[in-house]
Amino acid sequence: MPADPSERLLEFLQKRAALSREEAVVFAARWSVQRQLKRGDYLCSIGKMEQHVWFIAEGLLRIYYPTDTEEVCVGFSYEDTVVSSFPSFIRQQPSTFSIQALEKCTALGITRTDLYVAIDTWPAVAKLWSGLLEQVVTGLIEREIEISTTTPEQRYHNLLRRAPYLFQRVPLKYIATYLRIKPETLSRVRRTGISAS
Repeated sequence: MPADPSERLLEFLQKRAALSREEAVVFAARWSVQRQLKRGDYLCSIGKMEQHVWFIAEGLLRIYYPTDTEEVCVGFSYEDTVVSSFPSFIRQQPSTFSIQALEKCTALGITRTDLYVAIDTWPAVAKLWSGLLEQVVTGLIEREIEISTTTPEQRYHNLLRRAPYLFQRVPLKYIATYLRIKPETLSRVRRTGISAS
């Protein structure tokens, strides 16, 4: 993949949106907001209105909300994914969760206005947006079913199979809350899994 964030976005758009090179170049130019984040910086914070959809060109972020007792991780975003506080972005209400960098990140953002103009201009962009929203919705439903119907061991092995790289890049305490298990349970499951291998 290209190292330049704009080139990386262009490649993503050509693959995912089925745009011609010329259309992709024009659309990519609308992703004009670039954010450089250090570990611990926020791309979006609770209570803030989300005004952008972000393409992650480099780095890894966690999506979480706080409770009285812990911070519950509901997802991760990493290179070549698109992230936003979608409910806030769509409804123009304050965000109910935060998106925080777990490592150095580069994100390219498109404003709400520019995105909706592009959706009205190019059917391929409308199809891309629809596909991204479908992915978010089906992912949330599948995740809720998985949390409700599987054991901690099954959730751990499912995540290990789907995204093994997360275990090299994400602190285990965040993986534990993502799996909805206690950190000590995750340690036990990992030890058992390793010794069984």
